[in-house]
Amino acid sequence: MKQLIIRLNCIIGIGLLLLLGCNNSTVLKHTDTSTSGKITIAVDESLKPIIEAEKEVFEALYPNAKLTIEYTNEIHAIQLLSKDSARIAIVSRELNEDEKAYFDKQKLVPRTIIIGYDAIALIMNKSRKDTILSLTQVKDLLTGNIINWQQLNKSNSNEEIQVVFDNAQSGAIRFLKDSLLEGKNPAKNCYAVKNNPLVIEQVEKNQNTIGIIGVSWISDLDDSLSTNFLQKIQVINIIPKNPETAEATTMKPYQAYIALKQYPLYRNIYIINPEGRYGLGTGFASFINSDKGQRIILKSGLVPAHAPIRIIQLNNK
Repeated sequence: MKQLIIRLNCIIGIGLLLLLGCNNSTVLKHTDTSTSGKITIAVDESLKPIIEAEKEVFEALYPNAKLTIEYTNEIHAIQLLSKDSARIAIVSRELNEDEKAYFDKQKLVPRTIIIGYDAIALIMNKSRKDTILSLTQVKDLLTGNIINWQQLNKSNSNEEIQVVFDNAQSGAIRFLKDSLLEGKNPAKNCYAVKNNPLVIEQVEKNQNTIGIIGVSWISDLDDSLSTNFLQKIQVINIIPKNPETAEATTMKPYQAYIALKQYPLYRNIYIINPEGRYGLGTGFASFINSDKGQRIILKSGLVPAHAPIRIIQLNNK
């Protein structure tokens, strides 16, 4: 009987050691909390200005938290998330069915929340006078049906129009493919550079170029970076309806038009969070979704998903 008791005690002891070993490995794997630790986040580069503002305030409030943010294209951001190389991703779309299936196989259920709304802005050189385009003309520029300035205005020269965007795999181009091009790729007169600042630089230097950027790069009028960019280029007015109709209205990607969903190229901003615990990724996501984080979005000239916005209509009476 004594031998049996000794054996049972040994078995229980080994089991406890294994259990403690497993628990210790889990603790070592996740050393961060919701307000402390170090993690990497993947973000669509077109959203960099607003996420940098959120990061700056979050790290000031929680000095034990360190966020390393990889600004990249939309596709790579999702890939980093799926490889567990990034804790959360901030992009302008939800996961597609293949991506959901992948996470499902990993026994993970990513939470997807809308944190705000921004837009795609079209910009051109300061010397250009064709500052109004219809949505149909924007589509024709991307499909190659319009290839020179004379097609926009007969008084223009016959020089070829080049359309430049940030990255071949960017969220901006994916959005335009989905919303205007029926899933097709842009025409040969459209080309990619590396990021949004380079798009602005190309437009500033070349009067025959039309640029496509995320509006957060030029929306914060209190930010020196935004105001500096706005001095170099001009923002195109978009007519969302047929320009031949009396109801046609020109508009730029201003905050009020985005909030009312009148500017036709507005889009959602999502946080995709597969974290199965309340770690630093979830803590940062919660901060952005909080009153303070939403007010940062509001101040930046974008539209928060939850904070109230007052839209005041002025008249001349």
